[in-house]
Amino acid sequence: MGSDPSVVKRTQRFLYDEEQQLPLQYSAYVGVGGLFSVVKFFCGGLIFWFMAKFRLGRRLLTRFPSFFSFGVFTKAGPTTKQMEDTCFSLTFFGEGYSEDTDPSKGRPNAKICTQVIGAEPGYVATVSAMVQAAVTLLNELHSLPRRGGVYTPGAAFYKTSLIDRLQNHGIKFSVRDHQ
Repeated sequence: MGSDPSVVKRTQRFLYDEEQQLPLQYSAYVGVGGLFSVVKFFCGGLIFWFMAKFRLGRRLLTRFPSFFSFGVFTKAGPTTKQMEDTCFSLTFFGEGYSEDTDPSKGRPNAKICTQVIGAEPGYVATVSAMVQAAVTLLNELHSLPRRGGVYTPGAAFYKTSLIDRLQNHGIKFSVRDHQ
């Protein structure tokens, strides 16, 4: 679901072609909190899909977003308190081979767990990330890919200080566990 798998695949292709790094395998998963949550998510998505197909349904969805989203979305947007009380956390789990291990000789023998944590994702963290990305582009042209074209963020910012900039502006990257 989403664009992440294709963005990761294109980034891996760039790193293989330009940096001779072996590509990794990637899959994205989302935890939804149990069977009842899955049923709610499915029913809500089905109702939204059905309503969005018809002009009257689209008009109702845009006129009464709070009613049809059970208060999750409103025309007014979130309050300041809601934004202050909201944060995001992304956890990544990886398995692979330690430095001197031949992958053809058995199963992966190393694991890692990393995490990205930040403030409210829609109005705070996204704005901070976009500003820091723009500042990085302006200040580090020498670190960007040499040839023109369309690059994924991972390819474009690979040799820049964007991660350090984000760390200094409230988006924290950490290694939680390493074996």
